[in-house]
Amino acid sequence: MLQQIRERAQGWIAWFIVILISIPFALWGIQEYLGVGSEQAVATVNGQEITEREFERGYREFRQRLRQQLGANYRPELFDEARLREEVLNSMIRNQLILQTAADMGLSAGDDLVRAMIVSIPGFSIAGRFDQQAYERGVRSRGLTPAGFEDQIRRALVSEQLSRGIVASEFTTDAELERQIALTRQQRELKYVAVESKPFLGSADVSESEIRDYYASNQDRFVFPERVKVEYLDLQIEDLSKTLTADEESLLGFYEQQKNEYVTPEQRRASHILIIVEDGANAQAEDAARQAADAALERIRAGEDFAAVAREVSQDPGSSDQGGDLGFFEKGVMDQAFEGVVFGMTTDEVSEPVRSSFGFHVIKLTTIRPAQGKSYEEAKEAIRQAFLKSEAERLFYEYAERLNDLAYEDPDSLQPAAEALGMTTRTSDWLRRAGGADLFAAPKVVGAAFSDDVLKDGHNSEAIEIGPERMVVLRVTEHEESTIRAIEDVQAEIEEQLKAERAGEMAHKRGEELLGRLKQGESLQSLADAESLTVVTSGLVGRNDRTLPPVLLQHLFRMPRPAGDESQYGGTVLANGDYAVIALDSIRDGTLGEDENKETEKTLKNLQERSRGTAYFNHFIENQRGNAQIVITRQEQE
Repeated sequence: MLQQIRERAQGWIAWFIVILISIPFALWGIQEYLGVGSEQAVATVNGQEITEREFERGYREFRQRLRQQLGANYRPELFDEARLREEVLNSMIRNQLILQTAADMGLSAGDDLVRAMIVSIPGFSIAGRFDQQAYERGVRSRGLTPAGFEDQIRRALVSEQLSRGIVASEFTTDAELERQIALTRQQRELKYVAVESKPFLGSADVSESEIRDYYASNQDRFVFPERVKVEYLDLQIEDLSKTLTADEESLLGFYEQQKNEYVTPEQRRASHILIIVEDGANAQAEDAARQAADAALERIRAGEDFAAVAREVSQDPGSSDQGGDLGFFEKGVMDQAFEGVVFGMTTDEVSEPVRSSFGFHVIKLTTIRPAQGKSYEEAKEAIRQAFLKSEAERLFYEYAERLNDLAYEDPDSLQPAAEALGMTTRTSDWLRRAGGADLFAAPKVVGAAFSDDVLKDGHNSEAIEIGPERMVVLRVTEHEESTIRAIEDVQAEIEEQLKAERAGEMAHKRGEELLGRLKQGESLQSLADAESLTVVTSGLVGRNDRTLPPVLLQHLFRMPRPAGDESQYGGTVLANGDYAVIALDSIRDGTLGEDENKETEKTLKNLQERSRGTAYFNHFIENQRGNAQIVITRQEQE
């Protein structure tokens, strides 16, 4: 058909058709290039979108922070992926509300504050000094541009202004603090016995009909979700770098290009006396300034202390109080004329007056700090790793483009793409729509696996960008529809569950009977002896006690105060189904210890004010959320 069109498409009619076709393609291409309309929103907050890209970046950074905090204890399979993603989205919605509220109040952060914040971030410094290249690399690793990162910092500063303004407005009186200490440091003395549920299991009969009824009423608990297995090609910069080698010449060239990352250049420390010459000053003013500089120099040569003269006559407001000290600096920082003299001097040498764009300087070189850092040989391994990473990045973008093309050209198999790029296909475990770990935590990967084109039509997916250094193409190899497990497969599980519940109910009933006997005047010890139970005596315990079951501890601190010398009795079901009968004997309110001073009291007061202020701030933001128009469109929420 295309050949017929080509043969007949002649003259002005053909050109007219080409123009009609070209216009929408051109507009679509421009839109794609600019990114207009291409970003899908996962949520909108009062009309402000949170895009899928922003959400994915936020989720990735959250996982990275989690990994750093837990270290070797980090195990992604233990986390509920859907829950984590929901928490991140809620956090981003909250942040958007804070920003909108701050904007409504007219709060802002100036460029100087943003710059100061960025410069103070340790990750952007080398040898204690801010490094522009380290900054740009760090920003790129977050998938951002410098402008985008600066916008993030600005928004964080504005958010902090709002939260600090509300949190810091709270105050605490001495009476409130005393009451708070009494409650938070309160201790309670108790004894208890546990009526175990296990002995009742033998008499907890469960009929076949009860099992069938439970199965019929709770079938959603016995569902095998729809799942797939996928074959995939995983393109990563890290893997590419392992396949590369580097010769000595390439490494030396890379070292020279990146030398400032390994070597701190020579720095010099100088003091000066500045006699200012205003812009556009006449010759008379120029001569007067030179004479003043000459006079200062003569005093120093006559034996006066340089710093003392500088404090008296220097017109530099930034250094005169420090005796003219300018601190350490390297080449490229100071005025060219000034710098040219300083880097030609020897230690303790005092210069003739030097004319710069500011005026006349008398300079004293006080210290020379030689260039420091690693030589090529010392840094060779780090240079090799950095060079290979750089080469792998270059190769990655080339492979990524080819991978996408090859997967599209042969949509029914990943093998041609794997062979062309020297890669090996991998096969996943069973994957559900809720996602999984590592790359299968990304919703775009899961979405591709369950898309009609991949799942129903059996095609390769498009190349999916997981991050700036990773790309995946996949295809479904096995598919199982969602099914309900047969009652025969879950009968034993249901029977065990129902028996445990029935035994727990019996233990509860027995515990309530014992509790009634205690309230009628029988002692806990005599009751325990009669029922062959063990009395556990815990003595005084605080709210953060780790020796008692958490449920028991919570119930203990909800019980009312004992009347006089009488014990207060109560009971609660424990997490394992046992029933605890509790005797609360006494309460000791908390106080400041004898070794605690006013500073400790002030700290506790500040903590209470901050805690209350934070609670007010959270309540304020929740009110804002209740009044906001929030629409969540992310598919995982469905």
